[in-house]
Amino acid sequence: MSYSVTILTPLFNRSEFIDRLYSCLCMQTVKDFQWLVIDDGSRENSGDKFAELEKTAPFCVEYHYKENGGKHTALNFAHPFIKSDYVLILDSDDTLTHDAVETVCEYIGKYSDDKSIGVFSFQRGKDREHPLVEYARREEISDHIKYRINGNRPGDCCEVVRTEVLREYPFPVFEGEKFLSEAHLWIKSAEKYKTVYVRKVIYINDYQKGGLTDSGHRMRRTCPLGGMYTQKLGLDKRFSLKYRIKRAVLLLYYGRLAGKKTGEILKYSECPQFVGWFIFPANLLYLIENYKNK
Repeated sequence: MSYSVTILTPLFNRSEFIDRLYSCLCMQTVKDFQWLVIDDGSRENSGDKFAELEKTAPFCVEYHYKENGGKHTALNFAHPFIKSDYVLILDSDDTLTHDAVETVCEYIGKYSDDKSIGVFSFQRGKDREHPLVEYARREEISDHIKYRINGNRPGDCCEVVRTEVLREYPFPVFEGEKFLSEAHLWIKSAEKYKTVYVRKVIYINDYQKGGLTDSGHRMRRTCPLGGMYTQKLGLDKRFSLKYRIKRAVLLLYYGRLAGKKTGEILKYSECPQFVGWFIFPANLLYLIENYKNK
């Protein structure tokens, strides 16, 4: 059976939020959706709880367990289990507004014939009135590079991605590393697909201590190969000069963390002449961060 949208939740040791998240989904004004939960090796036993929810929920609930590898590997693992044409990634400690699925379905229907549209981007907020990222208009078509990066709109949003686009750009996996930024998906998809930006909060954030946002800096330092990869994505001339400079510095920084020699890092960047200008500030950043993290 196919559903209008799949709400995909990567889960890792967050069982205390399951009831709240489930209640939020039960309140949706449209219930023609699949709630797909990928348990990324939690130490808590959530399987029995979801088995009960599968029997009683007013929407499709599907739970799968995998060995721990990080959120990006959970998103990859989900591919064969998705039963809709669109996916909304919902973290386990966050919630949706009661009309979120209805709103998503409205825009999916509006643009169903336009195959150039690969992503819908709605706003996140601490509540409905305070978005984390401001959008210029009620509705606008652009892409992640032009609108979010070059338009200087950093921060978390609620992306709904076409399933075939999610499958087209699986997250690379680096041995021994359990974190990779979702920027991979949004930057790579922008090479081929457009995004519809909608000025409406449908996703409510509740950043928790110990979550990915809270521990992001530490995670990035312990996953330098993924860090190098993500920074390399931003070196293309489609990006603003300011953005490219920051990516060059961070590429060199993560390369140092990974134990790479400067020559190796420059070769990896595929634009060594540009990146080479920023060796000194990158080395300075490396020394400062090492001092701070002793």
